[in-house]
Amino acid sequence: MLLTYFYAQYEKNKYYSSAVTESELVLKTLPSFDSIEVFSGNNVSSSDLLKGTSGLYVHIWGTWCAPCEKEMPEFLSYAEAVKAKGVKFILIAVNDDLIKVKKFMGRFTIPENVKVVLNNQNVVMGLFGTLRVPETFLFNSSGKHINKFTGPQEWLQESYQTRLDFWLNIENHVERKIETH
Repeated sequence: MLLTYFYAQYEKNKYYSSAVTESELVLKTLPSFDSIEVFSGNNVSSSDLLKGTSGLYVHIWGTWCAPCEKEMPEFLSYAEAVKAKGVKFILIAVNDDLIKVKKFMGRFTIPENVKVVLNNQNVVMGLFGTLRVPETFLFNSSGKHINKFTGPQEWLQESYQTRLDFWLNIENHVERKIETH
């Protein structure tokens, strides 16, 4: 039994000594990208997205993803609800078809603070370190990563607006680890 324990410790140390540390894996700021095409035909860059905003949600999704499709109506309602707070949203459809995305998004009223983007090359997924969808990232007005939401969320719960108020309130800003949900 003792031999098994020491062998397990050896294997554990061999694996974890070669792995990167947690602090290296955390996305610290909004990744920089030159331009991606928005459905309206305009191109946006990462710096354009932060102009005139108190916060930015980057939502990575796809029409082929059932949880993404299910959560989209609530997510768009949430975007409309926080529009007065100066928060912008960019919805990045990955590994998808332009016609499918337009058809799917045509079912909804898109709030003014939301931009829909198609990224077929999966460049964005690599920049954000996303392996599966949906994933949503929240950045403050200077591009600092504040929070990450993994998987579908229930965006209309009051707690999301309460936490958003806290996260974007500069007076309450303290250095802390990034939360993930």
